[in-house]
Amino acid sequence: MPSIVWPLKKPGKMLRRMTRVLLILALATPIVELKAAQFRDGTTVFDSPPRLVEFVTTRDRTNTTRATYYITVNLLPETGEPLKTLTVSLTEGRFNRLRYRLDEIVVFQGDRQNRGAFIPVESAEYAENTQTLTIRLVEAVSPGQLVTFGIKPVRNPNRDGIYLFNVTAAPAGDQPVFQRVGTGRIHIYRPDGRDPFDP
Repeated sequence: MPSIVWPLKKPGKMLRRMTRVLLILALATPIVELKAAQFRDGTTVFDSPPRLVEFVTTRDRTNTTRATYYITVNLLPETGEPLKTLTVSLTEGRFNRLRYRLDEIVVFQGDRQNRGAFIPVESAEYAENTQTLTIRLVEAVSPGQLVTFGIKPVRNPNRDGIYLFNVTAAPAGDQPVFQRVGTGRIHIYRPDGRDPFDP
């Protein structure tokens, strides 16, 4: 029986036809818009986490009861998801009982110098074992905005030094994931040059 030789030009034709069919099918398939920040299990994350712009205190002396810590966060347009919750955790310092006046927390659009509309707070909780303050907003803040959180400690630390705070944020959703926003840093000074715990 003579052997059959497949002409070289036919595979090329078949390949071109298959390519055309696949292209037609691809163009005919409706495009489904997927949210890049939401997974099938309902978990939501920021496309790009908000960025910490400023973390400052209005009073930097030990033991003062009139300080406010302002935390300004930039929700860039590429954040992708609105901000619903912010946490502030003391991670380094010489003071282990930093508590806050939960009913005096304020949140507003803009920064300290250019304050915009106030944003209602849904809840504020403080976990003393982890030194973590959690603030939830009534309405999530849309990307493309600056937002500032004003929190008031019951009093400043009673020892001078550098204090570091880890700031995280989470978007709206049933299963939000907290992502790191930045590290806040404040310097607390002694008013009289004496450490109150030194003999």
